[in-house]
Amino acid sequence: MSKKRKWKWVTAGMTAALAIIGGSAMSLGSDFEVKAAQDQTGITKSFIRGVDISSILSFEEMGQKFYYANGTQGDIFDILEEAGVNYIRVRVWNDPYDSKSKAGYGGGNNDLSKAVVIGQRAKTHGMKLLVDFQYSDFWADPAKQYAPKAWRGYTPQQKADAVYDFTYKSLSQLLSAGADVGMVQIGNETMGTMAGLGGLYDGVWNLTSGVGAAMQKGCEAVNNINSQYGLTGDKAVLKALHFTDPNTTASWYAEQAALQGIDYDVVAVSAYPFWHGSPDDLADSLKSIAKTYNKKVMVAETAYPYTFKNADSTKNNIGSLADMSFSGYEVSVAGQKKAVEAVFMAVASVNKQEGTKGYGLGGFYWEPAWLGTDPVSGGLYGTGFASGASGNYELLFHDTVKEYSTKDEGSSWDNMALFDSSGRALDSLNVFRSIKNGASD
Repeated sequence: MSKKRKWKWVTAGMTAALAIIGGSAMSLGSDFEVKAAQDQTGITKSFIRGVDISSILSFEEMGQKFYYANGTQGDIFDILEEAGVNYIRVRVWNDPYDSKSKAGYGGGNNDLSKAVVIGQRAKTHGMKLLVDFQYSDFWADPAKQYAPKAWRGYTPQQKADAVYDFTYKSLSQLLSAGADVGMVQIGNETMGTMAGLGGLYDGVWNLTSGVGAAMQKGCEAVNNINSQYGLTGDKAVLKALHFTDPNTTASWYAEQAALQGIDYDVVAVSAYPFWHGSPDDLADSLKSIAKTYNKKVMVAETAYPYTFKNADSTKNNIGSLADMSFSGYEVSVAGQKKAVEAVFMAVASVNKQEGTKGYGLGGFYWEPAWLGTDPVSGGLYGTGFASGASGNYELLFHDTVKEYSTKDEGSSWDNMALFDSSGRALDSLNVFRSIKNGASD
């Protein structure tokens, strides 16, 4: 995710690809029935109840405090652990700093050093770590997948080798620092493009023009890390490929990955109910992918607004019903909790399907602690979605700044948080405890 509403953009090439896929907009059906307290829920003991809090160190550096629901101040990891969270996702950008000014691009300024700190804190609280390698210096998503500055001018083979090296060295450093790495994403919302390769840049969306080869090299790096560190069975680091829309494109990309022979374990999707619709449809899609391609499945990103109020001066991604393609849940704390619970239960339903028990791994709530922040702090600490320096990175690839920014920005996600504007936990944070209590085996 980033500030842009990515689901609106469609290039001519992607439109053609979607025509091949046969995807179409879906209509919101009946609410997904949530029965977390009953037997045979599909929720396993190891079911991922995760959050992505990549921006947290920047907020703490800014001085932001966080509080339990009763108003008692606490460490964010203590609060999350008490709420039932068992897994942390962290994005890693290669070099999210301006070459000349050394200013951070924002969005948490998430380089490897920050991932190490977050991974260590997660381990202290008994949480595993999902490392989201984006193979870019800033936000990588369906609208943009710029190569890192250091990889400019690389051939596809050189980029694939660089993916291997960066993945291997980063994982080695994380594991040596004590992080309990359980999974790695080889790219973020790749959609046929990664590290400046593929559809956005050459019109080839089916992973055959370098993307598949780069993904395979990333997977090989994880395999070799598992071998070097003796990580086998439940201890082995899983390899995930992350695609975006679970109901129109994810299955097609899983097919392309199979055709390319990519050695991975997990199909990860982004599933935002206000953009992608019914958890019933999500459940059907994930069950089909798991059974057809014999892959584990999970939701790498989800979220839902608890209010339309904006906590800072930067426009939010979802500011009104007009910004939502689907509105099957009330925009309130209670509605937020129901929406998130339904998404996780959709993943759990995979475990109730014959032949795919254990394939539904769980999910991650995206940036539940990304509160409102003023632009000055956003630029200084990296708490905004982008700083004025981020535009310089984009200008390396074309003549205008469209995706990043030429000025310091605040948060575009504050109304999606699971904490109120002061940092106090909302009742919706307790969704993870409810899911935990619903484990059926």
